[in-house]
Amino acid sequence: MNYLSKENAQDLNLIKETISKAGYKGEVRALVGGSKSFAFAVGDDVARFPKAEVVWQTMQRENKILSEILPCMGDKFKSKIHQISLVEGEYPFSVVKRFVGKICDNRDDEVNALKIQDLPQDKQENLAQTLAEFFAMMHKIDYTKLHIPPTNETIDNWDVTQKVDFDYAKARLALKKVSTFDLDDYHCDNKNEALALCHNDLSGSNMLINPKNEDILVGIIDFANAFVEPKYLDFFPLYKINRNLAVEVIKRYNKLVVDKIDIKQTDFTMLAYIGYNLAKLENPPPYFMKLLKLFY
Repeated sequence: MNYLSKENAQDLNLIKETISKAGYKGEVRALVGGSKSFAFAVGDDVARFPKAEVVWQTMQRENKILSEILPCMGDKFKSKIHQISLVEGEYPFSVVKRFVGKICDNRDDEVNALKIQDLPQDKQENLAQTLAEFFAMMHKIDYTKLHIPPTNETIDNWDVTQKVDFDYAKARLALKKVSTFDLDDYHCDNKNEALALCHNDLSGSNMLINPKNEDILVGIIDFANAFVEPKYLDFFPLYKINRNLAVEVIKRYNKLVVDKIDIKQTDFTMLAYIGYNLAKLENPPPYFMKLLKLFY
């Protein structure tokens, strides 16, 4: 097997030929891809080509996870989650049906993306409610009865306090140097460490939004990072979209479950993440300051 590089991913003839051999027909055009794959629209489908073998292994893992969890999801979410098809060959790729919607990860791309703050208030509330219901349903799944594949190095653990090089004092100082936030103020007395099967990567690039719909969340994708972890960490990726969205989702989630999440706990997780990276990196990219700005 070979994996697409940045150069041959621009060769649409190669992409068309590879996709056509697998029996998929239609106009082929490049889509906004992630850091791990190149994405192409093919008629009503989306083909994703992994950039490396470990990413292909992750796609295989996602396929197994979806086959396990889809029977556990209600009809509302079965229509928002799709099973993927895997195509092996010289250039392996996965195929899913294309959702008619846009991602919402704050990038300046009006064709493929939108910004949550630009949505009408009622649409923001609808999104928050649907996300809360999704998390509640995921977290109620009895993961002990499923066969969830083991994790690998591509799966993120957002709790930086578990890293061997995490230094609380340095992270706190780095944060205080650039903001008014003090990690000491975010210690939570009611920490919830309950385990659950988590999506673990429901950031803006993994949800598809269609503001024309009454229920605007039309698609939830990329379950490759899903695994069993403390459930409060499942809300972390929402902070990368907008802290207000994360807070609203948690508030609504707490009305649906017995095992509630303290917002202080998720705030601390994000602030520790920012402080850790500001302290660790000699020249931290603007990304971490953008995350911090979402707290104001």
